[in-house]
Amino acid sequence: MLLGMVSLTACQQLQHGQMQPVKAVDVKNGIYLTTCSGAVEDMSTCSAKASDTCKKGYEVITRSESPAQGARRELSFQCKK
Repeated sequence: MLLGMVSLTACQQLQHGQMQPVKAVDVKNGIYLTTCSGAVEDMSTCSAKASDTCKKGYEVITRSESPAQGARRELSFQCKK
């Protein structure tokens, strides 16, 4: 029973990629970092998070994808002023 509950919780978290937060790296300059890793998310999820964070748009600083690290994807971006 416990194993079933743990599996269900893990599955729910995979389906809700937005749970991976956007982290402020340099708030003064509007620079942020987000991840969109795993089988469910892709770079468009990172882009959506950046758009939600930066209401006036954003510029990509770095974009990285590493299938070797469990499909790890990261996007750092700066909000336009």
